[in-house]
Amino acid sequence: MFLDIGIGILLSIWTSRFFHVDLTFTLVLTGIAFALLPDIDFFVEFIKHGSVGGKVIREHRELIHFPVIYIPVAILIYAAFGTMWVALFSLAILAHFLHDSIGIGWGIKWFWPFSRRSYKLFSEKNGKFSRRLVISWNPEELTEVVADYGDSNWIRNIYLRPTPVVIIEFSFFIISLIILYLYLH
Repeated sequence: MFLDIGIGILLSIWTSRFFHVDLTFTLVLTGIAFALLPDIDFFVEFIKHGSVGGKVIREHRELIHFPVIYIPVAILIYAAFGTMWVALFSLAILAHFLHDSIGIGWGIKWFWPFSRRSYKLFSEKNGKFSRRLVISWNPEELTEVVADYGDSNWIRNIYLRPTPVVIIEFSFFIISLIILYLYLH
C-alpha cells in the first residue's frame, strides 16, 4: 500500500510536469486513488471474511485485478476528462499491476478473460523470489500452492516487522513525500 501511494504521488508530479498544469491537492489525491483502485477487492475480502489471503484464495486479486477491465474505464475517462487524466489513470493502474506481479502475493491474471492463469515476475512456484522472469499457475495449481505456502499472518509477518518488503515500500513512500515537498517549494 505504501508503494502504491508513493507511485500515485510521483505519477501526479509527472502528470503536472508533462501536461504543464499546476500540481493540486486534487491531482495528487486522484493519482493516489488511481494507484490504489485495484485493491478495493482487499477491503471486500476483509469485510466478508475478517481476513485477507493466507492459505486460501478469495476476493483479493480475484474481483478487479484484471488489467483488461480497465481498458473501457480508461476510454470513459478519456472521453469525459481528456488525455491528462487517462494518462494518470493508465500509468497508475499499470504500476499497481506491475507491483502486484513482483514481490509478495501470487501475481495477477494479466490475460483474463482469455486465460485464467496467474502470472508473477521473479518468482519460483512456491512464491519465493528468484531470477526467473515469469512464472504462472492455473487456478488449480494456485489453490494448491497457496494452501501449501500461504501465510495466514502475512500482514503481521511482512508489514508489521522490519522486513525487506516493508523497508522498500516505506522508503519509496518517504522518498515520494520528500520529492513532493521539494516540488512544491
